Formats: sequence, structure tokens, C-alpha cells
Amino acid sequence: MGEINKVLADTTGWQVARVPALIPFQTFFELLASKQFPVATFIRTREELDYLQEPDIFHEIFGHCPLLTNPWFAEFTHTYGKLGLAATKEQRVYLARLYWMTIEFGLVDTPQGRRIYGGGILSSPKESVYCLSDEPEHQAFDPLEAMRTPYRIDILQPLYFVLPELKRLFDVAQEDIMGMVERGMQLGLHAPKFPPKPKAA
Repeated sequence: MGEINKVLADTTGWQVARVPALIPFQTFFELLASKQFPVATFIRTREELDYLQEPDIFHEIFGHCPLLTNPWFAEFTHTYGKLGLAATKEQRVYLARLYWMTIEFGLVDTPQGRRIYGGGILSSPKESVYCLSDEPEHQAFDPLEAMRTPYRIDILQPLYFVLPELKRLFDVAQEDIMGMVERGMQLGLHAPKFPPKPKAA
């Protein structure tokens, strides 16, 4: 990971930090707030290539690290970490949805066409094809709407939020995100666009 750290340090001042798979919210926010991106050190099997519930090194390095060289993406991620560190448990749930709809499963329009920037998509060959097809719904990115949109982690996403450009993330980082969280908590969640998760037998 030394070479990755050198590239990140030279571009946006970030580093990667080794972690054991899933980590507590508190640790996650502490790392992001200090410009350290958590990277699990195990890797999925061939059978798990399209989907793995826990983030592995392939997901973190291939899906997220390249974008951390972009100053707009890096600033948004850093701001997100600082806000999450100071947020309450209830507020963090709304912040988590914003993260899911951007850093993990976000799309962006470019002069060359629609592109993927979300690490959760980039580390799934199947979802990379599916998300750009006509099958799922695509919605113009609105941070408040993203916070109010439920999701499931074990299915192809029924809805993707699309940035007009990657700089929109930087702009959001300068806005009152916690004010949006409070507004989202007042308004409540949208109805899910997916069926309930089947109960274990």
C-alpha cells in the first residue's frame, strides 16, 4: 500500500489505513476525518466477484482509491468524515444514505456520457453494466432526496442518483449538510423502491 499512499499524499493528502473488514461507524468517521481511507486486507473469492457484503481490498483499492486523487471527491469525503464524527446516532443514519447514494453507488454525467464513480458499482462487474442500462431508475442528484431514500445492500439498486458533474460533490461539501439531515429527519423516508428482504428460514 506504500505506492498508493505516495500517490494519494502527492495529489490530495490522503492515506489508506489497514482495517479488519467492517469497522464501527465511530472508527470509520475518525479515519475519514483525518484523511485516512479504511482498506480491508482480505479479498473476495471468484464466486463472490459480483457481490460481497463486506468491503474487501478489491472494493476499496479499485473502487474508491482512484477517486481519492480527485480534489472534489476528496474534499467531500473529508467533510463527510468530520460531520459524521460530530453527528448523533440518528443523524448518522441519514448521513449513511448520502454516502451510499454517492460514494458507493453514484453516477455522474460527463461530456463523454454517463459514468460510474461509486465504488460499490465499480467493484461489481454485473452492477457496472446494469446501472447504466434502462432497467433501473436514474434521478438527478439532490442531497436531501438521497438522505431520504431507503436502500438494501444485498440487491442491485433500483435507483441511482446522477451528478451533473463531479464538482457537485465539492459544492455539497460547502453547503449545510447537517441542516439537510435535520430537514430529512423531519420529512421522513420515501417509500422503498424494492421488496422487503426475505426473512431467514
